Amino acid sequence: MFLKKTLPTIIAFVCGVTVIIAYFFNIPFFQTTAQEILKWQSVIAIFALGLGAINIIRVHSTNIRRAKGKNAYSIALLITFIVTIVVGVFLGQESEAYKFIFDYINVPTGSAIFSLLAFYIGTAAYRSFRAKNIEATILLITGCLVMLGRVPLGAKILPFSVPATDWIMSVLNVGGQRGLMIAGAIGFIAVSLRIVIGLERTAYGGD
Repeated sequence: MFLKKTLPTIIAFVCGVTVIIAYFFNIPFFQTTAQEILKWQSVIAIFALGLGAINIIRVHSTNIRRAKGKNAYSIALLITFIVTIVVGVFLGQESEAYKFIFDYINVPTGSAIFSLLAFYIGTAAYRSFRAKNIEATILLITGCLVMLGRVPLGAKILPFSVPATDWIMSVLNVGGQRGLMIAGAIGFIAVSLRIVIGLERTAYGGD
């Protein structure tokens, strides 16, 4: 019980308080200690990345075993995962093989995935842009105006859509994004405080 719950809570409290004090106050002891904690954070992050890689291999190996080798997606993922690691570790990231994997496999695949997202966004916009109430009507008008202002044909149809779109993106959109960022930062601070004072224990098996 002590090693699984109490000790992680103590470590989180001490490290969190130390980093907070070092950020707000110029005290040499806390500054040095906070730098060491941040270095350990990088080490722990690397171990977490390795643990994630092992978990990916374990999960997809189980999927292949249960499907008796018929799970093509898990097989493709494991093959590309292992080949990329072997090439990167033994040949280096500057090798031709690694550049080939990145330029001709990774980049086109990422572009294809992002292009598919456009269709999902389009269907979501179609479901959202239904003038059921005043808010939905405003969203519909704004969305149509922005889409028209971002394409040459829309600028020809409605010339005022271009300056209107620029104003929406630079004023309304930026204001909304800042509001979301502030809300996200407040939520992050709240969760961090809960971890520091020991109220958030779900990460290491607590309730």
